[in-house]
Amino acid sequence: QATAIRAVAPGAAVLCRATPFVDASLSQPAVAPLASVGLGAPLSKRNAGVSVLGCAIAMVAVGGCAQGIGQLFAALVVGMARNPSMKEDLFTYTLIGMGFLEFLAIVVILIAGLLLYSE
Repeated sequence: QATAIRAVAPGAAVLCRATPFVDASLSQPAVAPLASVGLGAPLSKRNAGVSVLGCAIAMVAVGGCAQGIGQLFAALVVGMARNPSMKEDLFTYTLIGMGFLEFLAIVVILIAGLLLYSE
């Protein structure tokens, strides 16, 4: 293939290759099929390291749930020490909070499993 120098702007030149003439009816279409572009592209290999990393990052939230449960029961003990007559009410509120935290931990574990076994 021959090379040529083409002027782009005054005082500037670009070295480019001269391409031979190709019949447009014989060439492939310029637009790629939709299945191989963007999000619809088929996966050629499984990146196991990335899914394990995503799972590990998601599991950090389980530590946050455990810390929340610890603070919840610490507040229960402090509340019962300050006002022993409200022991039943405080324990009911603690169980409600415990349910929310356990639900959050289960959702985080499910998302982490989804990230671990996704491609």
